[in-house]
Amino acid sequence: MDRTNLHILGGGPAGLTTGYYAKKYGLSNFTIFEAGENVGGNCRTLKIRGVDCRYSFLQREDFRFDTGAHRFHDKDPQVTEEVKSLLGDDLLRVTAPSEIFFEGEFYRFPLLLSDIAQKLKTKTLLKIASEKLYNRHRKQANNFAEFAVNQYGQTLAERFLLNYSEKLWGEPTHKLSTAIAGNRLKGLDLWSFLRSTLLGTPQNPTHLDGSFFYPKYGIGMISDKLCEFIGDEHIKLNHRIHRLIHKDGRIERIRIENAAERDNTEVPVSTVINTLPLTLSMRMLEPPPPPEFLAVVDRIKYRNLLLSVFCLNRDTFSRNASIYFPSEEFPFTRLYEPKNRSPYMTPKGQTVIVLELPCYSEDAVWNMSAETLKTEVWRALQRVKPIPEEEIIHYQSYKLPFAYPVLEVGFEENVARLVAYFETFENLYLTGRSSLFRYLHLHDLFKSGKEVIERITYV
Repeated sequence: MDRTNLHILGGGPAGLTTGYYAKKYGLSNFTIFEAGENVGGNCRTLKIRGVDCRYSFLQREDFRFDTGAHRFHDKDPQVTEEVKSLLGDDLLRVTAPSEIFFEGEFYRFPLLLSDIAQKLKTKTLLKIASEKLYNRHRKQANNFAEFAVNQYGQTLAERFLLNYSEKLWGEPTHKLSTAIAGNRLKGLDLWSFLRSTLLGTPQNPTHLDGSFFYPKYGIGMISDKLCEFIGDEHIKLNHRIHRLIHKDGRIERIRIENAAERDNTEVPVSTVINTLPLTLSMRMLEPPPPPEFLAVVDRIKYRNLLLSVFCLNRDTFSRNASIYFPSEEFPFTRLYEPKNRSPYMTPKGQTVIVLELPCYSEDAVWNMSAETLKTEVWRALQRVKPIPEEEIIHYQSYKLPFAYPVLEVGFEENVARLVAYFETFENLYLTGRSSLFRYLHLHDLFKSGKEVIERITYV
Protein backbone atom coordinates (compact mmCIF):
# COMPACT_ATOMS: atom_id res chain seq x y z
CA MET A 1 0.00 0.00 0.00
CA ASP A 2 1.29 3.47 -0.90
CA ARG A 3 2.61 5.20 2.24
CA THR A 4 2.44 8.56 0.50
CA ASN A 5 -1.35 8.39 0.19
CA LEU A 6 -1.89 10.64 3.21
CA HIS A 7 -5.02 11.49 5.15
CA ILE A 8 -4.30 14.45 7.45
CA LEU A 9 -6.87 14.84 10.23
CA GLY A 10 -7.44 18.45 11.25
CA GLY A 11 -6.95 21.71 9.37
CA GLY A 12 -5.37 23.71 12.17
CA PRO A 13 -1.77 24.97 11.99
CA ALA A 14 -0.41 21.47 12.63
CA GLY A 15 -2.41 19.99 9.76
CA LEU A 16 -1.61 22.87 7.42
CA THR A 17 2.14 22.83 8.08
CA THR A 18 2.12 19.06 7.52
CA GLY A 19 0.28 19.55 4.24
CA TYR A 20 2.71 22.31 3.29
CA TYR A 21 5.71 20.02 3.63
CA ALA A 22 3.86 17.16 1.93
CA LYS A 23 3.41 19.40 -1.12
CA LYS A 24 6.94 20.76 -0.85
CA TYR A 25 8.39 17.26 -0.77
CA GLY A 26 6.55 16.35 -3.96
CA LEU A 27 3.72 14.28 -2.47
CA SER A 28 0.60 14.76 -4.54
CA ASN A 29 -1.79 12.25 -2.99
CA PHE A 30 -2.82 13.81 0.31
CA THR A 31 -5.99 15.28 1.79
CA ILE A 32 -6.58 17.48 4.84
CA PHE A 33 -9.93 16.95 6.57
CA GLU A 34 -11.24 19.90 8.59
CA ALA A 35 -14.46 19.79 10.63
CA GLY A 36 -15.19 23.51 10.38
CA GLU A 37 -15.95 25.93 7.59
CA ASN A 38 -12.45 27.42 7.77
CA VAL A 39 -8.94 26.15 8.30
CA GLY A 40 -6.57 27.55 10.90
CA GLY A 41 -8.03 26.01 14.04
CA ASN A 42 -7.31 28.23 17.04
CA CYS A 43 -4.75 30.20 15.03
CA ARG A 44 -7.06 32.24 12.83
CA THR A 45 -7.80 35.89 12.16
CA LEU A 46 -11.48 36.78 12.38
CA LYS A 47 -13.26 39.78 10.87
CA ILE A 48 -16.22 41.81 11.99
CA ARG A 49 -17.71 43.11 8.75
CA GLY A 50 -20.27 45.77 7.94
CA VAL A 51 -20.69 46.97 11.50
CA ASP A 52 -24.02 48.72 11.95
CA CYS A 53 -22.50 51.91 13.32
CA ARG A 54 -24.51 54.45 15.27
CA TYR A 55 -22.36 57.19 13.81
CA SER A 56 -22.65 57.95 10.11
CA PHE A 57 -19.12 59.33 9.89
CA LEU A 58 -17.48 56.04 10.87
CA GLN A 59 -15.81 54.01 8.14
CA ARG A 60 -17.20 50.56 7.45
CA GLU A 61 -13.88 48.79 7.24
CA ASP A 62 -13.12 45.43 8.81
CA PHE A 63 -12.09 45.00 12.41
CA ARG A 64 -9.59 42.13 12.47
CA PHE A 65 -8.47 40.14 15.48
CA ASP A 66 -6.84 36.78 16.14
CA THR A 67 -8.18 33.84 18.11
CA GLY A 68 -5.57 34.49 20.76
CA ALA A 69 -2.68 36.90 21.27
CA HIS A 70 -0.62 35.19 18.59
CA ARG A 71 2.78 36.26 17.37
CA PHE A 72 5.51 34.59 15.34
CA HIS A 73 8.84 34.24 17.11
CA ASP A 74 12.15 34.11 15.28
CA LYS A 75 13.28 30.98 17.14
CA ASP A 76 14.20 28.72 14.23
CA PRO A 77 16.07 30.33 11.29
CA GLN A 78 14.87 27.74 8.77
CA VAL A 79 11.23 28.13 9.80
CA THR A 80 11.54 31.92 9.77
CA GLU A 81 12.80 31.76 6.18
CA GLU A 82 9.86 29.53 5.23
CA VAL A 83 7.37 32.03 6.66
CA LYS A 84 9.18 34.97 5.04
CA SER A 85 9.01 33.19 1.69
CA LEU A 86 5.26 32.73 2.14
CA LEU A 87 4.41 36.27 3.25
CA GLY A 88 7.17 38.43 1.78
CA ASP A 89 6.75 42.10 2.75
CA ASP A 90 3.51 41.27 4.58
CA LEU A 91 5.53 39.85 7.48
CA LEU A 92 6.21 42.78 9.77
CA ARG A 93 8.85 43.14 12.47
CA VAL A 94 7.00 44.42 15.54
CA THR A 95 8.32 45.87 18.77
CA ALA A 96 5.54 46.26 21.30
CA PRO A 97 5.77 45.89 25.08
CA SER A 98 3.53 43.86 27.35
CA GLU A 99 2.49 44.73 30.88
CA ILE A 100 0.94 43.25 34.01
CA PHE A 101 -1.88 45.14 35.71
CA PHE A 102 -1.81 44.52 39.46
CA GLU A 103 -3.29 46.53 42.33
CA GLY A 104 -3.90 49.56 40.12
CA GLU A 105 -0.36 49.64 38.70
CA PHE A 106 1.13 48.59 35.37
CA TYR A 107 4.37 46.56 35.41
CA ARG A 108 6.46 45.62 32.39
CA PHE A 109 6.46 41.95 31.42
CA PRO A 110 8.79 40.12 31.39
CA LEU A 111 9.67 41.74 34.69
CA LEU A 112 12.19 44.57 34.48
CA LEU A 113 14.38 45.49 37.43
CA SER A 114 14.23 49.21 36.70
CA ASP A 115 10.43 49.08 36.57
CA ILE A 116 10.05 47.07 39.78
CA ALA A 117 12.51 49.31 41.63
CA GLN A 118 10.45 52.40 40.74
CA LYS A 119 7.06 50.99 41.73
CA LEU A 120 7.60 48.83 44.82
CA LYS A 121 8.43 50.06 48.29
CA THR A 122 12.01 49.75 49.53
CA LYS A 123 10.94 47.29 52.24
CA THR A 124 9.36 45.04 49.61
CA LEU A 125 12.41 45.32 47.35
CA LEU A 126 14.73 44.29 50.18
CA LYS A 127 12.51 41.32 50.92
CA ILE A 128 12.62 40.29 47.26
CA ALA A 129 16.42 40.64 47.23
CA SER A 130 16.81 38.51 50.35
CA GLU A 131 14.57 35.84 48.83
CA LYS A 132 16.68 35.86 45.67
CA LEU A 133 19.80 35.33 47.79
CA TYR A 134 18.21 32.49 49.74
CA ASN A 135 16.84 30.84 46.59
CA ARG A 136 20.31 30.25 45.20
CA HIS A 137 20.38 27.08 47.33
CA ARG A 138 16.86 25.85 46.61
CA LYS A 139 16.44 22.24 45.55
CA GLN A 140 15.03 21.25 42.16
CA ALA A 141 11.37 22.17 41.71
CA ASN A 142 8.76 19.41 41.46
CA ASN A 143 5.90 21.65 40.39
CA PHE A 144 5.28 25.12 38.98
CA ALA A 145 4.67 26.72 42.38
CA GLU A 146 8.13 25.63 43.54
CA PHE A 147 9.66 26.62 40.20
CA ALA A 148 8.22 30.15 40.30
CA VAL A 149 9.37 30.68 43.88
CA ASN A 150 12.84 29.37 43.01
CA GLN A 151 13.08 31.76 40.08
CA TYR A 152 11.63 34.93 41.58
CA GLY A 153 11.18 34.37 45.32
CA GLN A 154 7.91 34.07 47.23
CA THR A 155 7.00 37.77 47.09
CA LEU A 156 7.33 38.31 43.34
CA ALA A 157 5.90 34.88 42.54
CA GLU A 158 2.77 35.53 44.60
CA ARG A 159 2.29 38.99 43.12
CA PHE A 160 2.65 38.20 39.45
CA LEU A 161 2.93 34.49 38.62
CA LEU A 162 1.13 32.07 40.92
CA ASN A 163 -2.22 33.85 40.91
CA TYR A 164 -2.12 34.41 37.15
CA SER A 165 -1.17 30.80 36.41
CA GLU A 166 -3.99 29.50 38.58
CA LYS A 167 -6.48 31.64 36.65
CA LEU A 168 -5.04 30.62 33.31
CA TRP A 169 -4.83 26.87 33.87
CA GLY A 170 -7.73 26.43 36.28
CA GLU A 171 -5.69 24.38 38.73
CA PRO A 172 -3.68 25.12 41.91
CA THR A 173 -0.10 25.85 40.90
CA HIS A 174 1.32 23.05 43.06
CA LYS A 175 -0.58 20.66 40.78
CA LEU A 176 0.87 22.19 37.59
CA SER A 177 4.00 20.95 35.86
CA THR A 178 7.09 23.12 35.52
CA ALA A 179 6.59 22.65 31.75
CA ILE A 180 3.98 25.43 31.69
CA ALA A 181 6.79 27.96 32.06
CA GLY A 182 8.31 27.03 28.71
CA ASN A 183 11.37 29.24 28.29
CA ARG A 184 9.61 32.45 29.33
CA LEU A 185 10.74 32.59 32.98
CA LYS A 186 14.48 32.97 32.89
CA GLY A 187 14.70 34.63 36.27
CA LEU A 188 16.22 37.92 37.36
CA ASP A 189 19.95 38.17 37.90
CA LEU A 190 20.59 38.36 41.65
CA TRP A 191 23.46 40.85 41.64
CA SER A 192 21.73 43.15 39.16
CA PHE A 193 18.72 43.07 41.44
CA LEU A 194 20.82 43.95 44.48
CA ARG A 195 22.47 46.84 42.61
CA SER A 196 19.05 48.06 41.56
CA THR A 197 17.65 47.79 45.07
CA LEU A 198 20.54 49.01 47.21
CA LEU A 199 22.55 51.29 44.95
CA GLY A 200 19.86 52.70 42.71
CA THR A 201 21.57 51.53 39.48
CA PRO A 202 18.82 49.43 37.87
CA GLN A 203 19.86 46.92 35.27
CA ASN A 204 17.44 45.34 32.81
CA PRO A 205 17.37 41.62 32.11
CA THR A 206 18.26 40.42 28.65
CA HIS A 207 15.10 38.39 28.14
CA LEU A 208 12.75 41.19 27.13
CA ASP A 209 10.28 39.62 24.74
CA GLY A 210 8.81 42.69 23.05
CA SER A 211 10.11 42.05 19.50
CA PHE A 212 8.53 39.51 17.17
CA PHE A 213 7.18 38.98 13.66
CA TYR A 214 3.53 39.51 12.80
CA PRO A 215 1.61 39.33 9.49
CA LYS A 216 0.17 42.58 8.14
CA TYR A 217 -3.44 41.40 8.31
CA GLY A 218 -3.25 39.03 11.26
CA ILE A 219 -1.86 35.63 12.13
CA GLY A 220 -4.45 34.02 9.85
CA MET A 221 -2.43 35.22 6.86
CA ILE A 222 0.01 32.39 7.55
CA SER A 223 -2.83 29.85 7.32
CA ASP A 224 -4.11 31.53 4.16
CA LYS A 225 -0.69 31.39 2.49
CA LEU A 226 -0.25 27.77 3.52
CA CYS A 227 -3.62 26.99 1.91
CA GLU A 228 -2.63 28.78 -1.29
CA PHE A 229 0.54 26.71 -1.50
CA ILE A 230 -1.22 23.44 -0.64
CA GLY A 231 -4.13 23.98 -3.08
CA ASP A 232 -7.87 23.77 -2.44
CA GLU A 233 -8.00 20.35 -4.06
CA HIS A 234 -6.15 18.93 -1.05
CA ILE A 235 -8.45 20.42 1.61
CA LYS A 236 -11.94 19.21 2.53
CA LEU A 237 -13.89 21.55 4.82
CA ASN A 238 -16.95 20.55 6.89
CA HIS A 239 -15.58 17.01 7.15
CA ARG A 240 -15.56 15.94 10.81
CA ILE A 241 -13.68 12.79 11.74
CA HIS A 242 -16.07 10.57 13.67
CA ARG A 243 -14.30 7.20 13.97
CA LEU A 244 -10.85 5.69 13.46
CA ILE A 245 -11.56 2.09 12.47
CA HIS A 246 -8.61 -0.25 13.02
CA LYS A 247 -7.65 -3.88 12.65
CA ASP A 248 -4.42 -5.85 13.12
CA GLY A 249 -2.38 -2.84 14.17
CA ARG A 250 -3.45 -0.56 11.31
CA ILE A 251 -6.00 2.18 10.81
CA GLU A 252 -8.07 0.70 7.99
CA ARG A 253 -10.78 3.31 7.52
CA ILE A 254 -11.91 6.66 8.84
CA ARG A 255 -15.58 7.51 9.24
CA ILE A 256 -16.37 11.10 8.29
CA GLU A 257 -19.39 13.25 9.00
CA ASN A 258 -19.96 15.53 6.02
CA ALA A 259 -21.83 18.56 7.35
CA ALA A 260 -22.61 19.91 3.89
CA GLU A 261 -24.19 16.68 2.63
CA ARG A 262 -25.45 15.57 6.05
CA ASP A 263 -24.22 12.03 5.73
CA ASN A 264 -21.46 9.74 6.98
CA THR A 265 -18.94 8.07 4.76
CA GLU A 266 -16.13 5.61 5.38
CA VAL A 267 -12.86 6.16 3.58
CA PRO A 268 -10.13 3.49 3.26
CA VAL A 269 -6.77 4.89 4.34
CA SER A 270 -3.13 4.09 3.78
CA THR A 271 -1.28 6.54 6.05
CA VAL A 272 -2.98 8.74 8.65
CA ILE A 273 -1.47 11.88 10.20
CA ASN A 274 -3.51 12.89 13.21
CA THR A 275 -3.50 16.42 14.68
CA LEU A 276 -6.77 16.10 16.63
CA PRO A 277 -6.86 16.29 20.45
CA LEU A 278 -5.25 13.23 22.00
CA THR A 279 -8.17 12.37 24.28
CA LEU A 280 -10.75 12.89 21.53
CA SER A 281 -8.78 10.65 19.19
CA MET A 282 -8.62 7.87 21.77
CA ARG A 283 -12.41 7.93 22.08
CA MET A 284 -12.74 7.77 18.27
CA LEU A 285 -11.07 4.37 18.05
CA GLU A 286 -13.25 1.50 16.86
CA PRO A 287 -13.00 -1.00 18.43
CA PRO A 288 -12.31 1.04 21.58
CA PRO A 289 -8.97 0.83 23.39
CA PRO A 290 -8.56 -1.21 26.59
CA PRO A 291 -10.37 0.31 29.63
CA GLU A 292 -7.10 1.28 31.33
CA PHE A 293 -6.33 3.70 28.50
CA LEU A 294 -9.77 5.28 28.70
CA ALA A 295 -9.16 5.74 32.43
CA VAL A 296 -6.00 7.69 31.54
CA VAL A 297 -8.02 9.77 29.07
CA ASP A 298 -10.38 10.78 31.88
CA ARG A 299 -7.44 12.22 33.83
CA ILE A 300 -6.24 14.48 31.01
CA LYS A 301 -7.73 17.95 30.57
CA TYR A 302 -7.92 20.63 27.92
CA ARG A 303 -8.72 24.26 28.66
CA ASN A 304 -11.33 26.18 26.64
CA LEU A 305 -11.02 29.86 25.79
CA LEU A 306 -13.73 32.50 25.60
CA LEU A 307 -13.00 35.67 23.66
CA SER A 308 -14.83 38.85 24.59
CA VAL A 309 -14.37 41.35 21.73
CA PHE A 310 -15.09 45.09 21.81
CA CYS A 311 -14.84 47.31 18.72
CA LEU A 312 -14.29 50.84 20.01
CA ASN A 313 -14.62 54.31 18.55
CA ARG A 314 -11.28 55.47 19.92
CA ASP A 315 -7.80 55.47 18.44
CA THR A 316 -6.24 53.20 21.03
CA PHE A 317 -6.77 51.54 24.39
CA SER A 318 -3.09 51.10 25.29
CA ARG A 319 0.32 50.83 23.63
CA ASN A 320 0.83 47.20 24.70
CA ALA A 321 0.88 43.99 22.70
CA SER A 322 -0.77 42.33 25.71
CA ILE A 323 -1.86 43.20 29.24
CA TYR A 324 -2.00 40.44 31.86
CA PHE A 325 -4.38 40.36 34.82
CA PRO A 326 -3.30 38.09 37.68
CA SER A 327 -5.92 39.32 40.20
CA GLU A 328 -9.11 37.34 40.79
CA GLU A 329 -11.14 40.56 40.66
CA PHE A 330 -10.89 40.41 36.86
CA PRO A 331 -12.67 37.56 35.04
CA PHE A 332 -10.18 37.76 32.17
CA THR A 333 -6.49 36.82 32.16
CA ARG A 334 -5.25 38.82 29.19
CA LEU A 335 -6.19 41.73 26.95
CA TYR A 336 -4.63 42.24 23.55
CA GLU A 337 -5.08 45.05 21.06
CA PRO A 338 -4.45 43.88 17.47
CA LYS A 339 -3.53 47.30 16.03
CA ASN A 340 -0.49 47.37 18.33
CA ARG A 341 0.75 44.42 16.31
CA SER A 342 -0.27 45.88 12.94
CA PRO A 343 -2.01 49.19 12.14
CA TYR A 344 -3.87 47.42 9.33
CA MET A 345 -6.02 45.42 11.78
CA THR A 346 -8.63 48.14 12.39
CA PRO A 347 -10.18 51.16 10.67
CA LYS A 348 -8.34 54.43 11.12
CA GLY A 349 -9.15 56.17 14.39
CA GLN A 350 -10.75 53.06 15.88
CA THR A 351 -9.54 49.97 17.72
CA VAL A 352 -10.59 46.53 18.85
CA ILE A 353 -9.67 44.90 22.14
CA VAL A 354 -9.93 41.19 22.87
CA LEU A 355 -10.18 39.80 26.39
CA GLU A 356 -9.45 36.14 27.08
CA LEU A 357 -11.37 34.09 29.64
CA PRO A 358 -9.95 30.57 30.07
CA CYS A 359 -12.43 28.03 31.43
CA TYR A 360 -13.64 24.45 31.41
CA SER A 361 -16.81 23.34 29.65
CA GLU A 362 -18.61 22.92 32.98
CA ASP A 363 -17.74 26.42 34.21
CA ALA A 364 -20.58 28.93 34.46
CA VAL A 365 -18.81 31.48 32.24
CA TRP A 366 -18.61 29.00 29.32
CA ASN A 367 -22.40 28.64 29.40
CA MET A 368 -23.13 32.33 30.03
CA SER A 369 -25.18 34.33 27.53
CA ALA A 370 -23.25 36.75 25.32
CA GLU A 371 -25.05 39.74 26.83
CA THR A 372 -24.28 38.71 30.42
CA LEU A 373 -20.66 38.06 29.50
CA LYS A 374 -20.39 41.48 27.86
CA THR A 375 -21.77 43.20 30.97
CA GLU A 376 -19.44 41.40 33.39
CA VAL A 377 -16.33 41.95 31.29
CA TRP A 378 -17.13 45.61 30.58
CA ARG A 379 -17.71 46.38 34.26
CA ALA A 380 -14.38 44.83 35.19
CA LEU A 381 -12.62 46.68 32.39
CA GLN A 382 -13.74 50.03 33.81
CA ARG A 383 -11.50 49.36 36.82
CA VAL A 384 -8.53 49.32 34.46
CA LYS A 385 -9.38 52.27 32.23
CA PRO A 386 -12.83 53.90 32.27
CA ILE A 387 -14.35 54.11 28.79
CA PRO A 388 -17.73 55.65 27.96
CA GLU A 389 -20.14 52.91 26.93
CA GLU A 390 -21.19 54.94 23.89
CA GLU A 391 -17.74 54.26 22.43
CA ILE A 392 -18.69 50.61 21.88
CA ILE A 393 -19.34 50.18 18.16
CA HIS A 394 -19.85 46.44 18.27
CA TYR A 395 -19.49 43.51 20.65
CA GLN A 396 -19.05 39.84 19.94
CA SER A 397 -17.96 36.73 21.84
CA TYR A 398 -16.31 33.56 20.52
CA LYS A 399 -15.81 30.09 21.96
CA LEU A 400 -12.62 28.12 21.34
CA PRO A 401 -12.83 24.56 22.74
CA PHE A 402 -9.65 22.52 23.31
CA ALA A 403 -7.63 25.76 23.23
CA TYR A 404 -4.62 24.27 25.00
CA PRO A 405 -3.64 21.23 27.08
CA VAL A 406 -3.50 21.50 30.87
CA LEU A 407 -0.02 20.40 31.91
CA GLU A 408 -0.48 18.97 35.40
CA VAL A 409 2.24 17.32 37.45
CA GLY A 410 2.73 13.82 36.07
CA PHE A 411 1.03 14.57 32.75
CA GLU A 412 4.11 13.34 30.89
CA GLU A 413 3.58 9.76 32.08
CA ASN A 414 -0.13 9.74 31.19
CA VAL A 415 0.47 11.31 27.79
CA ALA A 416 3.36 8.94 27.08
CA ARG A 417 1.07 5.95 27.68
CA LEU A 418 -1.52 7.23 25.21
CA VAL A 419 1.06 8.24 22.60
CA ALA A 420 2.76 4.84 22.94
CA TYR A 421 -0.59 3.14 22.34
CA PHE A 422 -1.17 5.15 19.17
CA GLU A 423 2.34 4.29 18.02
CA THR A 424 1.34 0.63 17.93
CA PHE A 425 -0.60 1.46 14.75
CA GLU A 426 2.01 1.18 12.02
CA ASN A 427 0.33 3.65 9.67
CA LEU A 428 -0.64 6.35 12.19
CA TYR A 429 1.45 9.45 13.01
CA LEU A 430 0.76 12.15 15.61
CA THR A 431 1.79 15.79 15.31
CA GLY A 432 0.70 19.12 16.77
CA ARG A 433 -0.11 20.71 20.10
CA SER A 434 -3.40 18.91 20.76
CA SER A 435 -2.40 15.50 19.46
CA LEU A 436 0.95 15.33 21.27
CA PHE A 437 -0.37 17.28 24.30
CA ARG A 438 2.51 19.74 24.18
CA TYR A 439 2.43 23.51 24.56
CA LEU A 440 3.89 24.14 21.11
CA HIS A 441 4.21 27.46 19.28
CA LEU A 442 3.81 28.16 15.58
CA HIS A 443 7.50 27.76 14.75
CA ASP A 444 7.42 24.40 16.57
CA LEU A 445 4.50 23.25 14.42
CA PHE A 446 6.37 24.00 11.20
CA LYS A 447 9.29 21.94 12.47
CA SER A 448 7.14 19.00 13.62
CA GLY A 449 5.17 19.03 10.35
CA LYS A 450 8.41 18.78 8.42
CA GLU A 451 9.69 15.99 10.64
CA VAL A 452 6.60 13.82 10.25
CA ILE A 453 6.65 14.13 6.45
CA GLU A 454 10.37 13.23 6.42
CA ARG A 455 9.65 10.16 8.54
CA ILE A 456 7.03 9.00 6.06
CA THR A 457 9.01 9.91 2.96
CA TYR A 458 12.30 8.32 3.96
CA VAL A 459 11.03 5.12 5.61
